[in-house]
Amino acid sequence: MTPKSHDAKRVLSRLKDFQRRTAEYVFRRLYTDSEPTDRFLVADEVGLGKTLVVRGVIALAIEHLLGKVERIDIVYVCSNISIASQNINRLNVSDVQEFARPTRLSLLPMHISGIRRNPLNYVSLTPGTSFDLKSSEGKDEERALIHFMLKNKLGVSPAGFRRLLQCRVSDDRWRWWTRYWKPESLDKDICDAFVKNIQEDQEFHERIKVFCEKSKRRILWGDPERLAVVSELRLRLAEMSIDMLEPDLIILDEFQRFRNLLDSRNLEARLAHKLFQYPEVKTLLLSATPYKMLSLDYEREDDHYGDFLKTLEFLFDSVPDVEGLERDIQAFRQSLYGLVSGGDDKVASDARDVLQLQLRKVMCRTERVGMAASRDAMFSELHEESTLEPRDLHGAVLADKIASSIGARDIVEYWKSSPYLVNFLRRYEFRRKLEAQCEDAPKELVSALRAGKDHLLRRNDIQSYREISPSNPRMRYLFDLTINRGLWKILWLPPSMPYSSPDGPFAGICEATKCLVFSAWNVVPDAIASLCSYEAERIMLSRFSGQFSYSALYDELRPLLRYSRTQGRLSGMTVLVLLYPSPALAKLVDPLKIAMSYRNNVLIPVGVLVDVAAEFLKPFLNSLLDGVADSGPEDRRWYWALPALLDGQMFPGMKRWLDEGYDSWVSIATDGPRERGELFEEHLRLFRQAMDRDIHPPLGRPPKDLLQVVSRMALGAPGVCALRALKRQSSGLDWDSRDLLHGAVRISEGFRTLFNLPESIALLRGSNRDESYWILALRHCLEGNIQSLLDEQCHCLVESLGVIDESEADRGRKIGDSLGSSLSLRTSQLQLDEVLVRPRAGKIDLKSHNTRCRFALRFGELKDDQGAAVRADTVRDAFNSPFRPFILASTSIGQEGLDFHTWCHSVVHWNLPRNPVDLEQREGRIQRYKGHAVRKNIAKEYGLEALRNGWKQCGDPWGFMFELARSDRQPGASDLVPYWIYELEGGASVERHVPILPYSKEEFHFRQLKRMLAVYRLVFGQPRQEDLLEYLTDRAGGSNKHRKLNTWRISLEP
Repeated sequence: MTPKSHDAKRVLSRLKDFQRRTAEYVFRRLYTDSEPTDRFLVADEVGLGKTLVVRGVIALAIEHLLGKVERIDIVYVCSNISIASQNINRLNVSDVQEFARPTRLSLLPMHISGIRRNPLNYVSLTPGTSFDLKSSEGKDEERALIHFMLKNKLGVSPAGFRRLLQCRVSDDRWRWWTRYWKPESLDKDICDAFVKNIQEDQEFHERIKVFCEKSKRRILWGDPERLAVVSELRLRLAEMSIDMLEPDLIILDEFQRFRNLLDSRNLEARLAHKLFQYPEVKTLLLSATPYKMLSLDYEREDDHYGDFLKTLEFLFDSVPDVEGLERDIQAFRQSLYGLVSGGDDKVASDARDVLQLQLRKVMCRTERVGMAASRDAMFSELHEESTLEPRDLHGAVLADKIASSIGARDIVEYWKSSPYLVNFLRRYEFRRKLEAQCEDAPKELVSALRAGKDHLLRRNDIQSYREISPSNPRMRYLFDLTINRGLWKILWLPPSMPYSSPDGPFAGICEATKCLVFSAWNVVPDAIASLCSYEAERIMLSRFSGQFSYSALYDELRPLLRYSRTQGRLSGMTVLVLLYPSPALAKLVDPLKIAMSYRNNVLIPVGVLVDVAAEFLKPFLNSLLDGVADSGPEDRRWYWALPALLDGQMFPGMKRWLDEGYDSWVSIATDGPRERGELFEEHLRLFRQAMDRDIHPPLGRPPKDLLQVVSRMALGAPGVCALRALKRQSSGLDWDSRDLLHGAVRISEGFRTLFNLPESIALLRGSNRDESYWILALRHCLEGNIQSLLDEQCHCLVESLGVIDESEADRGRKIGDSLGSSLSLRTSQLQLDEVLVRPRAGKIDLKSHNTRCRFALRFGELKDDQGAAVRADTVRDAFNSPFRPFILASTSIGQEGLDFHTWCHSVVHWNLPRNPVDLEQREGRIQRYKGHAVRKNIAKEYGLEALRNGWKQCGDPWGFMFELARSDRQPGASDLVPYWIYELEGGASVERHVPILPYSKEEFHFRQLKRMLAVYRLVFGQPRQEDLLEYLTDRAGGSNKHRKLNTWRISLEP
């Protein structure tokens, strides 16, 4: 490990001032203070970059430990793969990727030889699979590893031992695991130590012998001893793994999701305690909500005070220290009661200071409220009531009649949240009771369903693309917020800083943003994703000249950007050149530079942009047209041949890239022939030949619009624009660098997937049957400022992917891979039920059928249009791109630690949370670093004018503008400005939407939530919080008193 690979100064220089301050404070408390602590909590408010703080702590810890320990092992524990995949690269402070991700302690023996060789190791674990080993049989691979390490060494029946560990695996599959599978690397000492561990425990060894003898001929499924023995073997192997690992620093990310592991009295957490108690290990906890920040009376089972004390017990690991803190908390509580009734300010301030001093020994917390000039900085609440229509009430009557008939509970709250309840309400008591009565349905149920058939979703209506009413005030509100503002017309959001005047469908949609919806009910995300996606698709198809049924769309509208043959000639060459990353076109023309040279105080129109580009390209292209035929029919092959000739002349190295199989376009294009066509490689060979002017028959007369079309390619073709955008982030690489080409092709291949979707074809084609589809796709790219869009997204990905310190080569590849993956998200499917009534038979049929979702998605695991699983982190990455989905709907559960802010500054509280902290947590998903609203305001304030006056026309324009905004901020301002907050009069802000019915109880509840939000930090760490909160809010009166009270909040800023 070289000094460069762990240079703490380099890592700290990347942090913002408050992040660096926290990292240095945490490091001192863990390592260098006169009385350091072994455990520390960073509880920074959501969205302030705790992961980057930890990165700084890791760098300082490595620097401190070098030379003091033989090797450094850092263990990262997080609750799920989504968070791990988001944060893993951000935590690595070295030049080498040293993360081992077995996710299970019991699989570490296969990695330990590599770990022992490395001076620095990161190991990522998930608690459910690493620490809770009592409740399951584990993975096949775990049990196969145990079998491999112990077979023929315990003196037990080989057949019985094999069947003991087989569990639920088929005979053939388990035979493969036990006969043919071998771990890649396994140290003999580890195997010997495991055997010794079992043999020295005579009682357990005997249990294994007895059970193996009993199970020689069959698996004893019903014997509880089988699971007990398997679990104990897994547990012992995991315990050995901890000793082999020798952890130096443990990071528990979003630990509130597995807080049971902190309780020393919890026998199920035996492995975790062994990890935490390892000699000289330091443990760093991360969470914006490390305990219930505020408990109201109805939440007694989730008590803030008890939660708080348990966390302190773990951090201090000392009963007397915690008892002393309880006395300090009580003293501060009494002083707060006295404050409002005219008590002594000094008593309160002394009590607060004592409590703060003790807490800061083991925890710190940075909040926006402590650093921003205004608590509501860059935040707006949009007061728009949702409208109730007669049809909505008919739906409510139907739902109520059905609920009464089947004996279900009152479903008013469900009705207020979702339309078409009978169609969507799966996994609920209502659905189970309805199913139970389908075979012998009561007359009143049959009558209600027959009378209310117009208020149910019918498959025939969907099949015929008939308009379907939102039938719900909140759904109608969401339609108005998104679809009815024209978002159905576009395949991506407009960039924050367009280089040319948005044109076509993008005209008038410049202020758009994505929408994040939170609901309390699981039914809501399905309803939103299905109905919003259907309505957007219905409108798109209504503009299309063809007529298709809903289920036949994907069969009838086949991909158009394909490589095929027509009348003996390769017919996909223009498709290839649309996607081809031409270094010559990317270098010779730059829409940003042209836009900067246009000084008419308005954005340059697309037509003018193309004309200027044509003037740039004309001399280069004319030299390639010397001596060509000037008579005869126009030869349209020139559209693809001219870029090939240009690159063959200017970048001859491109020939080798097209020739070679490894890491070339052929190896990167991974989708199947249905989308791509069978003849991709033939097209590439022809393009490669054209670079050497080896074209047969010879090219004829060039088309009149050749210069214009090639200019449009230079400005808007996905491959060219992707190459240009990646070059801005890796400016030291050559234009024809393999790494840039790899990234650019991954992006352009993603665009081909996007443009080949039937919905995209219907949208772009519309009623236009005359123009080639590749021309329509290119037009959408130009009208939608594709270059500006990719420049902005690549800027965002550098930091969100954690590649800022990686080599330019790796940076280009990883940005391209990520962006290409987001573009390649396929349409997902959700199921809804059609209700069919058979009155004569007294029966009801519930028939499931699939609906397509792309315009809106629910957050979670999904199935795509081919039945393949779509992971939740894939959905998150797509939402964090400028491409569809434009709406993401979720429950509040499990969203802590995840970012949704890159292209979204609008949050809809479909159902209000009961607790003000939960409201903050939801909004914190989009109030984050360089969020969409921040970038819009930066672009509005600086934009092209600032670039004209100072940018060196190379590198990242967005990096330049942010640095300019930072240098222009008020003296003394923290790095919250401009990276988290950048306010402009009339600018963008984080939008809070609360679609409340007028005169409903939610109106009162929302007012209460906002009042509590203003002062809840005062009751931090207190028992019976709601009593104290009510006392303070009732007596605080106006906003001035609220502000005065807030001066007494506990501050844990380092």
